[in-house]
Amino acid sequence: MSTNLWPFRKKVFSKRMHMDDVGFTQELGKSLLSFCRQHASKEFIVACIGTDRSTGDALGPLLGTMLQKCHLTQFTVYGTLEEPLHAVNLENRLKEIHELHPNAFLIAVDACLGRQAHVGSITLSNQSLKPGAAMGKSLPEVGDCSFTGVVNAAGLMDFHILQSTRLHEVMTMAEKLQTVFTYVDMQLKQSIKKHPSLFQKKGIFTEL
Repeated sequence: MSTNLWPFRKKVFSKRMHMDDVGFTQELGKSLLSFCRQHASKEFIVACIGTDRSTGDALGPLLGTMLQKCHLTQFTVYGTLEEPLHAVNLENRLKEIHELHPNAFLIAVDACLGRQAHVGSITLSNQSLKPGAAMGKSLPEVGDCSFTGVVNAAGLMDFHILQSTRLHEVMTMAEKLQTVFTYVDMQLKQSIKKHPSLFQKKGIFTEL
């Protein structure tokens, strides 16, 4: 049977914006909010992937630390500067997360290298991401949807490029992503207050 005829094939969605674009928070926030509302009965988990041992790869743990300090009510966050999700522990930590949250909608966040013209851009996709792909590492795919931030231009020595990436750029990107999650968290809380009878468990009002 041709896969093109399979009725439940997931339609690919991807939206890329530069972190300095006007409307960055609202545009990516509305897209993430739509994803969350489509999975209203699930628990929303954010997996921030990376390590602070490399500035270019620190986007995930920087964001995770920022989000934990925000005390979000609709998202549970894993991957911080103190307890990072990285290549060495990723597989085991993912198993733990799935055991603790069996009914989870997992949002993965990771840094990546890309074209020079795309540096500073962040892409939201309804696809999982493949951490470590740029470094040739074989790691499990992560996420029901994902954010990837282009922290630097790819080259012949990606490891050294990540090591030499400016921390300021990565910090700024993490701060911008933080605004997206806080925006969505607030929107979800407002939906709960306005439409309490429409909620079941962590269910969210399903229309934008």
